[in-house]
Amino acid sequence: FELGKEKRGFKNSKNVRIIEKNLDDGVKAEANNDGSIYVDPSIVHTKEYKKIIDHEMDHIKRMDNGELDYGDDWVRWRGNTYQRKGGKILYNTKWYEEGDHDLPWEKLANK
Repeated sequence: FELGKEKRGFKNSKNVRIIEKNLDDGVKAEANNDGSIYVDPSIVHTKEYKKIIDHEMDHIKRMDNGELDYGDDWVRWRGNTYQRKGGKILYNTKWYEEGDHDLPWEKLANK
């Protein structure tokens, strides 16, 4: 996740701003603390677009209800805070790449 500051974009039916933004290599979309979603322009007109947006919407929902939160150097999941550094998250004594499918908040968003 990366906190966004850009204010342009459009809103979907759930009033979430979806903003096209060039993202790091391999990153297709990001849910932001301000309730917006960044989406890489390369996926906008693809078959996977809806699935990716649904995934990020799950993160937005969990941030709204307090289950998930993040800052520059931490991620908080269900009341537990995990260190975040250099694109990785320390979860249960192991460093995972951000977005790794084995992280519990990613597992749920992938369902």
